Amino acid sequence: MKEADIRPEILLARYLELSAEDAVRCFSGVARLELDCVACGSLATQNEFEKNGFVYATCNQCGTLYQTPRPSLDAFQAFYRDSVSSCYWAEHFFPAVAEARRERIFRPRAEHLARMCAENGIEVGRLIDVGAGFGILLDEWRRLYPETDSLAIEPSSTLAAECRAKGFHVVEDIAENVVDYREYADLVVCFEVLEHVFEPVSFIKTLAGLARSGGHIFVSTLCVDGFDIQTLWETSNSIFPPHHINFMSIAGFRRLFERAGLQVVSISTPGVLDVDIVRNAYRKNPEFFSVNRFVHQLMADDGRAVAFQKFLSDNGLSSHAWIVAKKP
Repeated sequence: MKEADIRPEILLARYLELSAEDAVRCFSGVARLELDCVACGSLATQNEFEKNGFVYATCNQCGTLYQTPRPSLDAFQAFYRDSVSSCYWAEHFFPAVAEARRERIFRPRAEHLARMCAENGIEVGRLIDVGAGFGILLDEWRRLYPETDSLAIEPSSTLAAECRAKGFHVVEDIAENVVDYREYADLVVCFEVLEHVFEPVSFIKTLAGLARSGGHIFVSTLCVDGFDIQTLWETSNSIFPPHHINFMSIAGFRRLFERAGLQVVSISTPGVLDVDIVRNAYRKNPEFFSVNRFVHQLMADDGRAVAFQKFLSDNGLSSHAWIVAKKP
C-alpha cells in the first residue's frame, strides 16, 4: 500500500489547506488552557513548535507530543460541527477513497482483528464501533461474523446516514453522551479518533464504560514514536491542527490506559506507510534530507525500504499504533 492509495495528493493538499484556514476562522480569539500531559498527567513538559497557531509540547516523562495551551471543548465541538474542513472530509475526501480504503485498510483490519480475538479467546457477540464513519469496518466484520450485534456511534449526521444505509443501528452522538449502552459490548473498537479528542483519559474511560466487565477495547491511532513523525516533525502532514492534537508515545499509551482503569493486553505498531510518507516528503523537498545521508540512502533502495518498514513495524517504531486493553 502507498500513501497515495488512501490519501491522494490533491485531496490531501486541499484538506490541509482548509484545516489551516479553519484554525484561524474557528479559533482566533478563543481562550486557551495549559494542560498537563494528556497521556501520563505529568507536569514536566517543554514546548516544541507552533503550527497553524497551535503550540505543541512534549512530555518529559513519557515522550507524548500534544497540543497545549488548548482551546475549550465547546470550541472544538463547534469546529467539528461547523468547519469547512470537517465538511470537506465527510462529503468529498472520504467518499472519493472509501472503496480503496475498504480494500487496503478496513478488510485487512477486520480480518486481523478477528484473528486477534480468536488468539485471545475473545468472543464477540456485541460490538460497538465508536466514530464509525462510513460503517465500512462494521460492514467487513459482518461479512466475517454476520451474527454479531453491531452498533455504530457516529456524531456526524452525514456519516451516521451512511451507517444506517448499510443496515446498522446508529447512535448519532458523541460517545460521551451515550448512556443506553453502558456495560454492553464484548468489544469496543475506535479507529483514528484518539488523536482528535479533547481529553484522552476521559475518552478512554468512556470507551471502557461501553464494555462489559471482562470486555475488551481496541484503539488505533497515531504514535509519536513513529519513523515518519520523528523524521518530519512539525512538517509532518500527520500533525495538522485543529484536527490532530494528540500523539502518544508507546509509554504514553500504557500510562493512559492504566489511568483509565484498564489492563493493557498489547501495544503494537503495524503501520506500513512510514517509509513511503518520508519518501514523498523527500520528493517534494530534497533539501530537507541533505543533512541525513543515511536516511536518504536507506530509502533510495526499494528492497532496503521494504525491509526497513518491516523493521519499524516489528519494533514499535511505526506511527500507526494498535492498543488492546481489557476491562477488569
